[in-house]
Amino acid sequence: MPLNEFKATTYPAIKDLTIRVKKKILQNAMSGELVSSLKGRGIEFEDFRDYTSFDDAIRIDWRASQKSQRLLVREYKIDINFNVFFIIDTSESMLFASTKKLKCEYASEVVNSIFYGLLSSGNSVGFGLFNGNKTRVVKPLMGKKQFHLYTKEISNPENYGGKKDFSRALQHTLSILDRKALVFLISDFIDMSKELERYLKIISQVHEVIGIMIRDPRDIELPKDAGQILLQDPNSDEKIYIDAKQYSKLYNEYNAKQLELIRTIFHKNKSKLLELRTDQRYFNPLLKFFTKIGARWR
Repeated sequence: MPLNEFKATTYPAIKDLTIRVKKKILQNAMSGELVSSLKGRGIEFEDFRDYTSFDDAIRIDWRASQKSQRLLVREYKIDINFNVFFIIDTSESMLFASTKKLKCEYASEVVNSIFYGLLSSGNSVGFGLFNGNKTRVVKPLMGKKQFHLYTKEISNPENYGGKKDFSRALQHTLSILDRKALVFLISDFIDMSKELERYLKIISQVHEVIGIMIRDPRDIELPKDAGQILLQDPNSDEKIYIDAKQYSKLYNEYNAKQLELIRTIFHKNKSKLLELRTDQRYFNPLLKFFTKIGARWR
């Protein structure tokens, strides 16, 4: 099914926040994700801050805490530029919606805020749009020009359609990243558990990987009272009518097992996974996710 019009907004939601501290938290949290692997290179002591429940107790500075009569941890300034790369699934299965937005439109708005936030933090950011028909790759660079180039490509309907091709995405990504990077993998991860397990094992040995799984509600469950539904395989275009009342339980159980398998694959490869649904707002889960993983290393 060709994409005729791309309706997602290309304006990063993070810029719309009236509370500036939220923007700073998100930027710092995302930067903090790589501190553990870069420790000892380009990291300087900056200041003390109050201990939070997200912090490891080993990071408490007991001498400073005793003087101030409150628990303090050391805050470090990272003066090294990170390479960040987004692998974005633009295949046929991302062109589905039972809500107001296609999965690919929802995904692009999620990436908008992360992309912009990382550029604003002084990192080099690049991206790759991948499907079986077309590949568009832009190497990580600094500067707002990267964001404008990203929004131009992500909103181009010609970049969508075709089968998933994670092997091509991996090959391109590994060929252009010349040092350890933070790699975001954005997809619905439908029908790719075997391929994902094989290739995630390879890329996670070289880079830090964060998966962002975008699912439509119908990717997860089928209501019993939906009546007859026409299902279409995005890879073969094969169609079949089913009775929701008869197949909803089987459908829901199968998807639950597939979701758990995806979670297991990421956990097994020491990579993190953020799960989002197109019928729910993404910013609060996004902020909570990055604040939590960033706080572990600060």
